[in-house]
Amino acid sequence: MKRIIAVFLIFSAGISQLNSQTLKVMSYNIHVGQNSKNEDKLREIAEFIKASKADIIGLQEVDSVCNRSGKIDQMKFLAEQTGMHYAYARHFAFDGGSYGLGVLSRYPLHTIKNNRISVTIAGKPETRALLSASIFQRGKEISFATVHMDYRDQRSRLKQSEEIVKMFSGNKNPVILTGDFNARPGTKELLALEGFFADVSYLSGPTYPAVKPLNRIDFIMLSKAHLNKVKKQETLAVEYSDHLPVVSSFKWTW
Repeated sequence: MKRIIAVFLIFSAGISQLNSQTLKVMSYNIHVGQNSKNEDKLREIAEFIKASKADIIGLQEVDSVCNRSGKIDQMKFLAEQTGMHYAYARHFAFDGGSYGLGVLSRYPLHTIKNNRISVTIAGKPETRALLSASIFQRGKEISFATVHMDYRDQRSRLKQSEEIVKMFSGNKNPVILTGDFNARPGTKELLALEGFFADVSYLSGPTYPAVKPLNRIDFIMLSKAHLNKVKKQETLAVEYSDHLPVVSSFKWTW
């Protein structure tokens, strides 16, 4: 079955440049806008993101007009509530709508793509989204991506990691990768990513489950060639999802 790529934007186009070489980045698995008790928390998530003053956010487990989440276009809602630009890419059709990834940004998004990475489900090859876009700082392009890696099988995640590195390794611009990797630090799939990326959330602490978190499986990474200084990194204790959000502020070198 052919998969439709669904990507949306809000607000005017045009290049807007950041004022400095410091960027505040968030990665957040929002669990389709529900907390660990499956209570609706999408509005609270929007308020939290707005108050965080993050410049760009990668979101995982996003619903688009699904029955289970009230037929809400979640990315459009979050963009309207935060005043940010947005993009959405679906993994697959689901429950009267679709399920996928999102990006929120204080700055216009360009070169938006729903890239596909491999996954094997019940012995059958399929693909899932890796949403990428770019923003501009002082006239220079910064690539941004978010991903939700396979939770079932380490071999699948390792293949996904290798595909991600191949996808971005020829990129001369800074590359920021965010996501729920479903893997802990030091695993083969993380080490594969660290051939190209530096973990800039390594001091942030465990992210899952949101209530009494035990494991760090949500990450922010930056291409090693552009890493200068990580200014701040933290996991924020807000229980609006079954994951905790990760935030990093960092500088890079061109």
